[in-house]
Amino acid sequence: MAKPSKKSQDLQAFWIGRIERAKKVKKSWKDLFRVDLIRDYLDGKQKIEGYADEDWITINNLYSHLKAQLPALYGADPYFYVKLAQSFRPEPATISLWDTRGRIRASYLNYLKRELKLKSKARIAIQDAFSSLGVLKMRYKAKVIDNEKAGQPIVGQSGAELMDENGAPLLEPERVAANGRYCIERIHPDDILFDEDAGPLEESWGWVAQRIRMPLDDAKKDRRYKKAVLALLEGKGETRDEDQRRRDERKKGGDVAGRSERSGSKAKAGDREPEIAVFWEIYDLKNEQWLTIAENGDQPVADPADLPPGTEGHPFAFLVFTNRDDSPYPHPPLSPLVDPAKEYNIARSDIQKHRKRFNRKYVASKQAFGEETSEISKIESGDDGTVAMVNGSSRDAITPITDAQLDPMRYNELSYLKAEMVELAGHNSSEAMGLAAAGTATQSALLDKRLEMKEGDAMSMVIDFITEVARKLDMLVQTHIDRAEAIKISGPQGEFWELVKPEDYADVEAEYEYTVNVGATIPRMPHVERSSWMAFLALLASFPQLATSRRLLVKMAEMHHIEDDAMVDELFQLAQKMLSGQSPMPGQQGSQPNVSEERPVSAMGGQAGGVQSMMKGNAAIAG
Repeated sequence: MAKPSKKSQDLQAFWIGRIERAKKVKKSWKDLFRVDLIRDYLDGKQKIEGYADEDWITINNLYSHLKAQLPALYGADPYFYVKLAQSFRPEPATISLWDTRGRIRASYLNYLKRELKLKSKARIAIQDAFSSLGVLKMRYKAKVIDNEKAGQPIVGQSGAELMDENGAPLLEPERVAANGRYCIERIHPDDILFDEDAGPLEESWGWVAQRIRMPLDDAKKDRRYKKAVLALLEGKGETRDEDQRRRDERKKGGDVAGRSERSGSKAKAGDREPEIAVFWEIYDLKNEQWLTIAENGDQPVADPADLPPGTEGHPFAFLVFTNRDDSPYPHPPLSPLVDPAKEYNIARSDIQKHRKRFNRKYVASKQAFGEETSEISKIESGDDGTVAMVNGSSRDAITPITDAQLDPMRYNELSYLKAEMVELAGHNSSEAMGLAAAGTATQSALLDKRLEMKEGDAMSMVIDFITEVARKLDMLVQTHIDRAEAIKISGPQGEFWELVKPEDYADVEAEYEYTVNVGATIPRMPHVERSSWMAFLALLASFPQLATSRRLLVKMAEMHHIEDDAMVDELFQLAQKMLSGQSPMPGQQGSQPNVSEERPVSAMGGQAGGVQSMMKGNAAIAG
């Protein structure tokens, strides 16, 4: 086997050194904010040393807080909009064409979010962001196969051979992609690494890397990796750092060694565990390249190359709730809750332990019983109604011992810890965390407003995160779409079919902006939707003139979290009919001006009576 070149060895050593230094920076962050401890607490592993299992009680306040936050941040998939933001060809016809294409691109994104199960993956990423950071990866996955037409000229639709910039014919490549599909993947935050000098903003990042663990046999089937380099990895074993060991322990219940021994004893003859290789897929943002190295390799398994088509910088979208001033690794929102949660469990366990330890005890008078103890044994284990004989008065013969009282401050401490957890969680009301509290109606209203502001800020971060996912996914579609598709979409415009063609993504000399409908991620509760709908209709019934402006009508519907463009159009048309007199105004009684009566018989009778009255009146005047 050929010896690796010095250039390849130097490149491998260069990146291994950077990876190791970046690992130390990340480890110091994890230790500072106790990231692994937060994950253990969420799993319910909160018992400390010195307490027996029967004396410990776990109140998982971190889990309660997380469950209270998740539904408010992402309860339903949003509806994506793709609108033209800038055109490099200022012709009105071209702008209108590209604006229409933006609507078609939005339809395809709203189709893909359902097909790729965006909600389930985004929810896990949001959950990750409470203890670390959330990461989603967008990529185009295709199986690379040998091209039967390799080396032959490429022929266009017209039948003519295609030429390059120098006039030479374009030839078919040796390998082509088949069975391509778009992918959204949730990446564990432990598998993401930033360079050691990275700051909180993406402009300061030099590179981003993803750790990939896979069986070595599967890696050999991946055409991106060099087989000769993979062969050198055989027999070297897996490099497992502290992060990976802790993840394996959490995944297997904390008994990794014991489980492996037990599973090994039951293994059949000839069976072997697959050899695992650990790779780092590195995106060099400064040089706009990517490469892949193995942790225990001697040279890269994939040399530096141009970024994958459709990828700008890197394929990741990151969710961070609170940035730090000098690091891409954030302040985890659950980190401040660890200490009060631990103290709460200790206080609660001490109360339980005290209650279980103290049972009824007595003292017996020696003068009453003398040396004979058989009578005392009747009291210790006798049935109901047992009679014990004493020598003297029975009043002081048996005296119960008063139990030692637990310090009342121990109970007050629970209230203090609840208040601290509410404050540290960023809430102004304990109800948002699932803890009971009482207060005046005015105070409740003020706290509710403050809580909405904080939840709104967190929701805005989630919306930005999901919008970035849509942007990167749309770029992949623009690069890889190769056939027309008819897709069915459900959204504010109702349910409709949309035809998506490769031409809708071609020759775009413009920039698009990506947005979502406001409040779309809020959970859809029937009684909440009904209340919003009734409040919206009551407003229109009180002030029907508001419906005469379509823009105002759309805004009012959005403020009530009503996303139905077809319904808004019907209300607008109904308002126009009321203005023109074709439909009665709300609450109006009697006939309308310049409009014929709806009951012609009554109208004719009224008109006849009116004529007769007039004739009688004229006769009276003449008389």
